Amino acid sequence: MPYALTKSERLTSQLVIEKIFAGGNASMAAFPLRIVYMQMEKQGGEDVTGEPLASILVSVPKKRFRHAVDRNRMKRLIREAYRLNKHILWDALEGKDFRLALAFVCITDTLPTFYTVNKSMKKALTRIAERICVNDNPDKL
Repeated sequence: MPYALTKSERLTSQLVIEKIFAGGNASMAAFPLRIVYMQMEKQGGEDVTGEPLASILVSVPKKRFRHAVDRNRMKRLIREAYRLNKHILWDALEGKDFRLALAFVCITDTLPTFYTVNKSMKKALTRIAERICVNDNPDKL
């Protein structure tokens, strides 16, 4: 698996984004991030349609970081941490008949270091992967 974050891995569908935040979906906090995720059905397979196993959305509220420079920096840190650690999640999703839509929301007021963001990303993706492996029924995520 390449260490790239392609355009197809970014969540852009307004309907899916609304469904993620509508409620009833699994969420967890791994400071400085809050992760909300939901399952989606696969259309075919990754090789057939080019559809990724997981799609992500990164949100950094203006309430937390007033300056655009700081918001953009935080988004870059989150994307880079996901890019380097997505193999944890993708290995758990291999062979499953569903895929995930994830939203990473920043919940801190101060700009953390990359080490902190990377550590919390590993922790969060590992916990999500464990939930996927334990639950054979994807409806109970």
